Amino acid sequence: MAIKKQKQKKSPPKKIETDKNKKLSIAVAKKKVTKTTVKKKVKKTVAKKKKLKVSAKPKYQGEKNFLASIQPYKIKKTERYMNARQKKHFIEILERWHSLLVVEQDRTADKLQDIAGNFPDESDRATHEEGFTLELKTRERERRLLNKIDSAVESIDQNDYGFCSACGIEIGIRRLEARPTATRCIDCKTLEEIHEKQQFGSV
Repeated sequence: MAIKKQKQKKSPPKKIETDKNKKLSIAVAKKKVTKTTVKKKVKKTVAKKKKLKVSAKPKYQGEKNFLASIQPYKIKKTERYMNARQKKHFIEILERWHSLLVVEQDRTADKLQDIAGNFPDESDRATHEEGFTLELKTRERERRLLNKIDSAVESIDQNDYGFCSACGIEIGIRRLEARPTATRCIDCKTLEEIHEKQQFGSV
């Protein structure tokens, strides 16, 4: 008689498969968690870098300090007034001044958004608003100055920069370094100020 070969019963590894599935699902969940946390971390680091970039930019110390920081132009005896080198010198001054003022405008705008509604105490709010009103007035003066700087840059492009708008003579390199947005020579400006005092009185 042929001995019947007993079929080996292969028990399906249900438990193993379920364990594997569990492990896989746990790993996938962990990956999802790590992805979301990584995204959050990336967003935080990007925001921090933006803040650092803003803070890393040189702070505007006021008009007097900026004008005092201007490096005097070395005038050559044979060079023509308002040549390419002189124009480049004043364009660099005006652009640097413009960028510093824009940073201050952005800082004030960011501060206005951050502090909105953060003062539950009325006295703290009043004190802060008073100080902030002064800052806004300063920014408004700087905004008008930005318009003058833009006009000065346009006048350089049109070859009108450095010449008096009243009499047409040269304003002078040193006067322009002291006041890069000047549109009048020292004599015409003095006469204008005398006329204003006579008309409106001394301020």
